[in-house]
Amino acid sequence: MTRERTVYVYGSTARAMGAEPLRRYDEERQRRQLERQKQRPRVKPKKRIDKVSVFLTCLTFISAMVIGISYLHLQFQSTYLSKSVVNLQSEVVEMEKENATAAMNLENSLNLAQIYKKATKELGMTEAKNNQVFTYESKKSTQVRQHGSIPTN
Repeated sequence: MTRERTVYVYGSTARAMGAEPLRRYDEERQRRQLERQKQRPRVKPKKRIDKVSVFLTCLTFISAMVIGISYLHLQFQSTYLSKSVVNLQSEVVEMEKENATAAMNLENSLNLAQIYKKATKELGMTEAKNNQVFTYESKKSTQVRQHGSIPTN
């Protein structure tokens, strides 16, 4: 499909007197400008870096790095604490086994009949009667503090 070109004329279609020399003058002037432009190398404008965008890019990068490093630190700390908990739990299990063994040995070593006989016959102890037993309820803590060592004798 071909396009037809239509010439549009703006203003008056009558030719102005002396229009021809003006046209030659304009053509001459345009030719000289083109020659000057060809003679001088065209100076390209320097590319400028937008300081705000560089600052925002750096700020984003730094914040991403800080968040990543803090995440890794928390992950490491979580792993370390998990391992510590497992170690402490195994220590508790070992201590409970030792305590159970010690309690069994203590019970086996005690002979209640022998203790009762020694207390009543040799030391002259008697059982307490109901009017001799007094109960005491502490309003403070139920914990007992030991301020010195218990004598072994």
